[in-house]
Amino acid sequence: MATELINLLLSAILKLRMLEKNRSQKISQKPELLSPAGDWDSMRAAILNGADAVYLGIREFNARAQAKNFSFEELKKAVEYVHTHGVRVYLTMNVLVKNEEIGHYFDLLSDVYHAGIDGVIIQHLSFVEIIKANYPDLAVIISTQGAVGNLATALLVKKADRIIVPRELSLDEIKNLVNSGIEVEVFVHGALCFSYSGLCLFSSFVSNRSGNRGHCAQTCRQKFNGGYPLSTRELCLVKRIPELIQSGIKAFKIEGRMRSALYVAVATRLYRKAIDSYLAGKFVLPLKEINEIEIVFNREFTEGLIMGDRQLISPDKPLNRGAFLGKVEDGFIHLRRELKVGDGIGIWDGPQVNGAIVRSIVVNGQSVEKAQAGENAGINMNLPNNASIYLTSSTDIKLEPDFNTVRSPIKKEERPKRYARLPLVRRDKSSASLVMLARAYSVKEAKEIAGAGADVVFYNIFAPDFPDPEQWQEKSRLGAYIPRIINDSELKLAKDLLKKKSPEAVLLGNPGFLIWRSEFNIPFYLDYSINVFNDLDVLFYRKFDAIPVLSPELSLKEMINLKSRDVVIFCHGNLVMVNTLIELKDKSLTDEKGYKFPVRKEGRYWQILNSRPFGMFNDIRKLRAAGFGQFLIDQESRSSHMISLYRNILQQEISDRRLRKGYTSGHLYRPVD
Repeated sequence: MATELINLLLSAILKLRMLEKNRSQKISQKPELLSPAGDWDSMRAAILNGADAVYLGIREFNARAQAKNFSFEELKKAVEYVHTHGVRVYLTMNVLVKNEEIGHYFDLLSDVYHAGIDGVIIQHLSFVEIIKANYPDLAVIISTQGAVGNLATALLVKKADRIIVPRELSLDEIKNLVNSGIEVEVFVHGALCFSYSGLCLFSSFVSNRSGNRGHCAQTCRQKFNGGYPLSTRELCLVKRIPELIQSGIKAFKIEGRMRSALYVAVATRLYRKAIDSYLAGKFVLPLKEINEIEIVFNREFTEGLIMGDRQLISPDKPLNRGAFLGKVEDGFIHLRRELKVGDGIGIWDGPQVNGAIVRSIVVNGQSVEKAQAGENAGINMNLPNNASIYLTSSTDIKLEPDFNTVRSPIKKEERPKRYARLPLVRRDKSSASLVMLARAYSVKEAKEIAGAGADVVFYNIFAPDFPDPEQWQEKSRLGAYIPRIINDSELKLAKDLLKKKSPEAVLLGNPGFLIWRSEFNIPFYLDYSINVFNDLDVLFYRKFDAIPVLSPELSLKEMINLKSRDVVIFCHGNLVMVNTLIELKDKSLTDEKGYKFPVRKEGRYWQILNSRPFGMFNDIRKLRAAGFGQFLIDQESRSSHMISLYRNILQQEISDRRLRKGYTSGHLYRPVD
């Protein structure tokens, strides 16, 4: 009996030691803290306040084109400055690249590589292998714009050094990536997109400013249905630092290249202190910096979908509101926090928002330099009764931290001048045959489309009534559609369903399924959500024997100038502007100009459609004459009619002026910047 007890105690001690060893190993895995550097001042603020790395852009090919950014000559100086302080530099070249820009893109990459950057952040999955082959010592990081939201897609680009995961992933999904050997970077603070990053065309088609090209007009921050139902809160994960470090995440990223140096300073030292306290063995929340970040930039905070927080919308106004200071009662502010002369305030009176600098403070009839929480303060302004007052700036908040960060300089290594060798893309022969593809939203509609002459009809594989082979007696082939936002378990379910239902083609909204491509001897098409923008993209997916639908952001001329012809052209239908995991309860959204954007649900996510469907009409003849032969129609409840119409148009030109009424030609003649 005594021997058994001793053995049990020894076993328990060993388990405790193993747990402590594992905890120590996790603590020793210090994550990299990345801060935004939209300009020189922000870059210096990041370094001063403890960033391990900064990410920045030059004035081309970066997803924050409206930031000040850096010229190439400034970049060379910036790299030298940052490395002197022992900090790494990642360059954002994370936009979609047009065919005619590819040469310049890679020439520029050669120049910035020679300038000494430590890594490059990209959107195109097709560029990973090209960059690693030409610049083997350059870290390649896939932007959140790359929409790598599952392990399957990550395995397609396993040569990438790191993946910045979508902000929609749960912590468990992120752990699955980490445990599979994927180096992961997550956003821990800053603005959230309403749409799944990389799957948004809202700004592009509404404002002709493409988010995929770095010119987002923040259409989701505008007014719809009389309010701001798409305006998201600010992400703040500082309280979750222990869990995030324990999960094995490699890098924590602060969003904000469009924001002030003061914001960068406060956000960086907030997370520097939180990370360092945990690594030192006792996690302490930096309350002073939490208070400061609330003042510097705040649209209300959320812990986001990564932590299961679904309170993501701040519907009142898409503005920085600061920290709540108090309510106005009889001309005085009943203070919830300290107020000083020189502080900035925001005055929220219903829909009206005004700002002011406090020039004087009166408490109990006495002029004072500062007033404390709990006091009633007058500021010699006519303040509306019951207005909410927010503190938007404070004289106490400084750029400089209350600690010193000392790092060894990064040794300068001379890199040889390299020029990228790009894969050879041969011009395809013109397509002799015509293939008309269409998507259906019910079995009834699928049969109507088949009767109208479609060659392939796609229907959602997860639909409970997806027909078995013996139930489909139409001349058209029945294909399966696999949704855009999909996790690994759903992908595996889709695989099982494909084997059970035996469709004759597949339309992929998500590229992850391509890891199983070799198991299916049927045509695979890639939906336009994959953002295929140039010949290198087509070449990359051709390795998986997949035929992409070209991005609808390409103009008619840009499509014709591609060497590739084994692609599909989206010629007609309801363009999806937004794909989101944030619940949309309204069936449509109406903007201030009166345009109505339909809303629908697809699987577990929602989609916002354009206010007008897209139609090529006679322009399809120009693409057919240029050698393209595969076309996709996706207009819910109208696809069968449009199949017949486009077959007629392809046979002979018809007058289409009246047909175009109510439709948009999108970017056919308006190339995106």
